[in-house]
Amino acid sequence: MRRILLCIVLLGGLVTIPSVPAFATWVSNNCSANHHEDSNYRRVDARAYVDIALKEGYEYGGGCWNNNDADDTPNAPDSGGEGPDCSGLVFKAWELESSWGANGFHWWGKLMNIHGPYASMAFHGAGTTTNLPFHRINKGDALYMDAFARDSHIGLLYSSVPTGSGTYRFAEAKGDAYGTHVFEENWMSDSDYVGVRRKGWTADCFPNCLSAPSAAQVVVVGR
Repeated sequence: MRRILLCIVLLGGLVTIPSVPAFATWVSNNCSANHHEDSNYRRVDARAYVDIALKEGYEYGGGCWNNNDADDTPNAPDSGGEGPDCSGLVFKAWELESSWGANGFHWWGKLMNIHGPYASMAFHGAGTTTNLPFHRINKGDALYMDAFARDSHIGLLYSSVPTGSGTYRFAEAKGDAYGTHVFEENWMSDSDYVGVRRKGWTADCFPNCLSAPSAAQVVVVGR
């Protein structure tokens, strides 16, 4: 039976490229460091980032992929292969910092193999008030690129418009047998899943948001 791995643990710390790999892997042959701090970040930017990861592979603890719309390491779980796992995808798509609890935005290149310090249970366990860079929300209030998490999996709401069957579309690094794709899920009605929102989103209209109109002024002309 083909084994399906969902991300369950990876507490505290990063997953990075081994400095001296015991043997050549896809990661050691293809991935490299490329990252920088970012001053603002919009939901539309997050979805564009996720779109590059779609159709790529899945790797438990992973965080490196290209954008050739194929799983370059199929049927090779836990072998330094291509793709993120579920929480690693959210970490990079949300431009989270690599230090636990740190605020701010940090862009990570798709070919940088980094997972980040948060497992799915960290997202699931966040409260409505928290020092983490994300917090719990009502699922009914979720917007695209908010996350739905349980203690062993997490995905990003790809569209806040329901399908004809009442499900919703989520971008997920789902498992070795599935890869990273958009899947229809019933998580809106599944009590195991909670809604999670990244703090500090920049408005999608930035930098062209219209300022609120000033109050009309009445000019009285003397006679």
